[in-house]
Amino acid sequence: MAIGVLEIQNLTNAYKAADIILKNSNSTLIHHKKSLGGRLITLVFDGGVSDLEEAFDVLRRYYKDTYVLKVAEVIANPAPELMYYFREGSFSD
Repeated sequence: MAIGVLEIQNLTNAYKAADIILKNSNSTLIHHKKSLGGRLITLVFDGGVSDLEEAFDVLRRYYKDTYVLKVAEVIANPAPELMYYFREGSFSD
């Protein structure tokens, strides 16, 4: 079990990033958040560690020469306390 967290500029890029992750891994989008009036989008996926790492590598290569992708990290075996926020929808949009 792992979660993949990414922050990316603007909603259209977020849709593309989600499409890349979902097509390249056996994962589920479990959370999203818009910040800065929609100029920064956070997406969180859950899935297997290797699945998410491979999909995030594809994502990093896709956005390699741009400044669009701000952060893309995979967290293996996340703490239950962290997962509570995603499962219960405790983060506000």
